[in-house]
Amino acid sequence: MQIPVEKLFESEAKFEMAPMIDMVFLLLVFFMCASHLSVVQSVPLEIPTATKAVVPDDRSARFTVNITKDGTVFYGNEQIALADLKTVVKNGMAIDPSMKLYLRADQETAHRFVKKVMNVMGEAGVDNFVFGVFVPD
Repeated sequence: MQIPVEKLFESEAKFEMAPMIDMVFLLLVFFMCASHLSVVQSVPLEIPTATKAVVPDDRSARFTVNITKDGTVFYGNEQIALADLKTVVKNGMAIDPSMKLYLRADQETAHRFVKKVMNVMGEAGVDNFVFGVFVPD
């Protein structure tokens, strides 16, 4: 039995919403599960302001050290003793001799604490320092 061609085009095309809604909910669940929602806790610092600071072009391979106003030293976000910091930096320098230091200190940190960290880094072989400052617009 053949259907006449005229009959094929008489029916109106339908757009089903149920599969579309299902797909939207599946995408929503996927992105909720796949996205990584976390709050990164960083060391609370009020870094000094420098109006004439220059941002280096190459900011890769930086070893970040934070110093709080009371002189506590952090490697990234973890508190570390100066002797342990020296060991970690020496091990890092053995892997990457071109490693550079990104030193961030609170604006109220006494210079003697910064000097101690710089001396430890120098003893470990780091001779390239970048100081973290706030550059106003």
